[in-house]
Amino acid sequence: MPFLRRLALPLVILVPACGTEGGDGSASNSATGTATSVTSASATDAGTSTGAGSASESASEATADGTGTGGASQASQTGETSEPTGTGDASTSTSASTSTTGGVDPGTSSGGADTFEGTGDDMCKMQIDIVFVMDVSTSMLALLQKLEDEILTVDTKLKSLDVLPDIHYGLVVFVDDTLIINGGAPYADVQALKMDFNKWWKFTQSNSQVNGGGSNGDWPENSIDALFTAAGAFQWRPMEDTLRMVIHCTDDTFGVKGAVQSGVAIQHTYEETVLALQDRQVRVFAFTDDDKTGGPGNNEDVSMGFFTPYNGQTPIPDATDGGAFNINLVLANQLSLNAAINDSVSNSLCQDYIPQ
Repeated sequence: MPFLRRLALPLVILVPACGTEGGDGSASNSATGTATSVTSASATDAGTSTGAGSASESASEATADGTGTGGASQASQTGETSEPTGTGDASTSTSASTSTTGGVDPGTSSGGADTFEGTGDDMCKMQIDIVFVMDVSTSMLALLQKLEDEILTVDTKLKSLDVLPDIHYGLVVFVDDTLIINGGAPYADVQALKMDFNKWWKFTQSNSQVNGGGSNGDWPENSIDALFTAAGAFQWRPMEDTLRMVIHCTDDTFGVKGAVQSGVAIQHTYEETVLALQDRQVRVFAFTDDDKTGGPGNNEDVSMGFFTPYNGQTPIPDATDGGAFNINLVLANQLSLNAAINDSVSNSLCQDYIPQ
């Protein structure tokens, strides 16, 4: 799409790697990094460039074996699976089920913004569905705290859009296994989402799997199954009327089908996940590491699939008409988290879905 901004800002903090093998997370003032997105990425302008994604043919829906409807497949920790027949849209499904590597939380939650300019275009979507897909391993505590602190500002700014959109929020959490909150149903209100951000940043200190299946002993986490779960198990409203977005946050790389991480088998391929997102016209905006500060020694390049191609395949944000931001800039207070999210919405709300 026609909005692309690159930030080149001084980085004053390095993010530690996930799992028990990570570094001590000490700050450094010598590193620099960039954030790339289809949106304007911070409150401070830092130069612009333009680009547009090319249209792709309609993708067939993906399942665990690459065929069928593309709804999230079902599995317990023992590997027992079954496939739903719905598409994951709110219009065709009444509730979501467990992801392939985890379970469904049937309901764990209860019950002064800056000026934000909307568009007012008749072609703009009147509904916004945003699903947060959050790595909750040990090194993600600070980012989840920021989300808890800023989610009310995000919500207030979104509700100030000229089109006055109706906003639904969802949440998927993951380490090596995955869990979709509230059975895939949207939160009753933003305060309930804020409460769950608080719950899950506290959970990061446990170094545990989200379904209680043991500890996290490695540094790759399971972005692939978590994104697949968001695509197929959240109760998305009809795409004709709804801007569908995922805000994906992780500071490490991922495994794909065939890999086993801390005893958890990854269920989906990269291609299956991308097709599931494309088929539902879900835009992924990723906050990930672009500074070669991943892995157990805080020196691994974990940008593949987010900022750079994965085995020659288009990065997920580009493949889904979304964007990517450097998570280290957020943690260093060089990039406004709420501004990045709200600008992503603003610049997508009236645009056709054109994945690469």
